[in-house]
Amino acid sequence: MSFHVVETSSGIPQSDNQVGEKKSVLVQYELEPGFTIHMRHNIDPATDPQKLKQIIANRVSAHKSRWKKLQYVKTLVKGSMELQMAVNVMRAKVKIAIEEKQRLENEKKQLKEAISARLQDYLNNDGITNMYKAEIQRLKKSMAPPTSST
Repeated sequence: MSFHVVETSSGIPQSDNQVGEKKSVLVQYELEPGFTIHMRHNIDPATDPQKLKQIIANRVSAHKSRWKKLQYVKTLVKGSMELQMAVNVMRAKVKIAIEEKQRLENEKKQLKEAISARLQDYLNNDGITNMYKAEIQRLKKSMAPPTSST
């Protein structure tokens, strides 16, 4: 980790009893190429450089963590919106499927009624046909010349 620290004197005393003053420090830290964090903090110039580096690293880490959390939340929101859109599409498809099912059930009912009517007509016509056949047989017998058997 490398930090570029630029110091500017601000001359802000902490209290009347304190002799030293804090300086405002601009810290720039590049997390990855093209992504730089700029932080301004009042830091005591007498602070140990290693401790200062650790403080800055902790702040950068916290900032990076917050940024990742924000990206994660954005990803979740985007995923949620995509899922909601998928749910809406599926609901529309289910509604269409239900309507198609109802239409097909109505058509099935009408076809069953038509088949039943045709069957009844067939049975009636078959009965009439059988009746006509029986009448023809009777007429043939009655018109046939009498046969003598003596």
